[in-house]
Amino acid sequence: MKYAVLTGDIVNSRMADAQLWGEQLRVVLSAYADNYDIYRGDSFQAILPLEKAFICTIVLMARLQTIPGIRVRIGLGIGEVDQPSNTVKESTGKAYIYSGEAFDDLRKDLFKIKTPWQETDRLINLVMGLCTEIMGRWTVNMAESFAAAMENPEKNQVQLAKLLKRKHQSQLSTELTKAGFVKIQESVIYCTQQLIK
Repeated sequence: MKYAVLTGDIVNSRMADAQLWGEQLRVVLSAYADNYDIYRGDSFQAILPLEKAFICTIVLMARLQTIPGIRVRIGLGIGEVDQPSNTVKESTGKAYIYSGEAFDDLRKDLFKIKTPWQETDRLINLVMGLCTEIMGRWTVNMAESFAAAMENPEKNQVQLAKLLKRKHQSQLSTELTKAGFVKIQESVIYCTQQLIK
């Protein structure tokens, strides 16, 4: 059975209170990952089902971007897990190897995937590269609105505006439009389908 493994770290982690970004990191990983570990202060690794890999990645990027100056870099590996363990650090398998290699390959990118399928890697890295380019232009409010909309798909914009304490639903609508919400959401669905087809 194939799994997704995220390996990542926080960019500019010393620019903000570690408690702030640490809480956001734990909340998102707890919501989507089967198991995760945070180590060396600002690095993390998580194992997830394939269908949760991209929503976790995008929501994590959005949530951490609600803190000014903070970004996250992620290497995503897809493959077998040979020895699932109670702790991520003790597990082994291709998914972990690919995740580490994808992370080491990041250079100036914020996301990279490695799977057993090179053509899948090429397509997903292209799509996700465009998504992270768009996300790099977000304001804090846009990141908050995007994350809330992704995490609460059952809520309409009026309910989301109330959740985020926005005065008007139109403000939320504008923020989601400027954030490219629909296109990025479609990209998450597309990338997920490439893994589970």
